[in-house]
Amino acid sequence: MISLSRACASAAACAVVLTACGGPTDADGGATPTPSVDVGKASPVTPLDAATIAKAKKQGSLLLYTNADADQMAPVVKAFEAKYDGIELRVLNMNDTQTFQRYATETATGVRTADVVMATDAVGMLNFVDKGNVLDYDDPNVQHLPEYARLAPGVVAMSEDPLVAVYNTALLPRDKQPKDLKSLAELSDSIKGKVGTTDISNPQSFGAVSNYTAEHGDEGWRNIEALGPNTGVESGNGNLMQKLAQGEYQATYFVAGSVRALIEEDEAAKILNYTYLTDGTPMLPRAVAVTRKAKSPEAAKLFVNFLLSVEGQQAACKGGFTPYRDGVECPYGIAAVEKVVGADNMMLGGYPEDIVRNKPAIVERWKKAYDR
Repeated sequence: MISLSRACASAAACAVVLTACGGPTDADGGATPTPSVDVGKASPVTPLDAATIAKAKKQGSLLLYTNADADQMAPVVKAFEAKYDGIELRVLNMNDTQTFQRYATETATGVRTADVVMATDAVGMLNFVDKGNVLDYDDPNVQHLPEYARLAPGVVAMSEDPLVAVYNTALLPRDKQPKDLKSLAELSDSIKGKVGTTDISNPQSFGAVSNYTAEHGDEGWRNIEALGPNTGVESGNGNLMQKLAQGEYQATYFVAGSVRALIEEDEAAKILNYTYLTDGTPMLPRAVAVTRKAKSPEAAKLFVNFLLSVEGQQAACKGGFTPYRDGVECPYGIAAVEKVVGADNMMLGGYPEDIVRNKPAIVERWKKAYDR
């Protein structure tokens, strides 16, 4: 667990500790853990063949570029290295733009580069694929996963992370906290300037807006455009959560779901509470892919195979990711989100259709709404 001061300094993970253990709090303010849910029966797990595993162990290490921070990745790294003793998982934490730019620079100059990339930016990842940077690797575990897990040739989701609303309960009592974006838009007129979100340049913000408006069309855009004039915009989730905890904001929306898991005893954090959006919770796939220029391709395949196994998904849960595979016990998993909002209000489905072509229009309309 991490402290609130460290959490607010970490924009990559929007790390902040909350009052509830993976779910909303009850009406009188007491903490309520996520309701127990049926996570289903685990589907079969298909490991790689012995020859590939032997080659991976001979390679001895792999390099991952990821937009997840070190605290999120720590349980995954620990579990992978424990399972495959002798293979070191090296992790470099950076945002998606830096990942793609660094890979391009390193491959152009012949420098050692990532064996695996992990990113949330749908457009960036699709462009990365189009440039021939991804090995068209079809992991045997994919056959046991939902259809939405397949994102592009060689690209698969390791988690489906929700965007949530987070409130300062000291300033906005729990019984006044909107449970859907439409209600928050209606409330925003009365708390103008006390509502916050992240800029559309943030891949998570863009993913949330594009998914929400793809689902709700013009009605969804009306909610976004009603929020725009009343909303403060931050560059990242770290700044957003810091200002929320300090009382500059009363409400925030489209906040990365990693906030749910980062809970510890911190007096300053007890004023914060999150909720899933019942009129549509965007679920953003966090994509993984083996790179075409991987120096340790078999070790990279082994890591992806691990991430897609029940064991790997369980480790991802410990880092605050949202596992989606059946049979994974996790208070932040897909089943827990569905319990709150219902299957019809989880925006699953991989990458939205024509997302690359539609991005400029989405960004332009958002900027107009937020006067950016």
